Amino acid sequence: MSTRVNKHGSAGRKLRVAVNHVEFTKYSEREIIQYDIELQPEGTEFKKLPPPELMRSVFDQCMRIHRASRLGNTHMVYDARKIAYAPRRVCGPTETLRLEVSHSEAGRASKYIVQIREAAVIDPSSVTRFIRGDAGTEMADIQPALTAMDLAIGSVAHQDMVGFGRSFFTRAQSMPTSGGLELWRGFSLSVRPGMERLFLNVNTAVTA
Repeated sequence: MSTRVNKHGSAGRKLRVAVNHVEFTKYSEREIIQYDIELQPEGTEFKKLPPPELMRSVFDQCMRIHRASRLGNTHMVYDARKIAYAPRRVCGPTETLRLEVSHSEAGRASKYIVQIREAAVIDPSSVTRFIRGDAGTEMADIQPALTAMDLAIGSVAHQDMVGFGRSFFTRAQSMPTSGGLELWRGFSLSVRPGMERLFLNVNTAVTA
């Protein structure tokens, strides 16, 4: 296995290159708590997993209701499936936090149960060690922290845009296509490590 070398080249001439990323000037190295989320209708179970939009809407409603009283005003980000992240614990490492929430969909109110269990503790300082080139830190070691950062950044985009995975789209400047479809423009986001720096990679994206 080759050794990572943290040296910049000196031969040739310098060029200015346009890139599709933004450098992080700072990021928190405080631990991130990963949670398993189980979201089900009260007294029954989903026959099949509902759309992410419904899962996220129910979870967001749950956070609005219980954040101050049950979660210590802790903000959580949710992948609209089974995982959430928080900057501190909202329950004991071996406990299950059970929250009830009422959510209206198409004029019909339904009750849901959201269960939160701690799954892992993530150390973001591993990212700093990796981009610094410290021996013994591999890409696999920092992937959990990068995934949590991706979700946290994506949660902001979700407030104003339609999201699919790490891609986000808006109807602004949409274009009609054949078959009655609309072409929506957007972008995809991912946090990526570089040499001694951490970057937010931004790519254009389209969907119909």
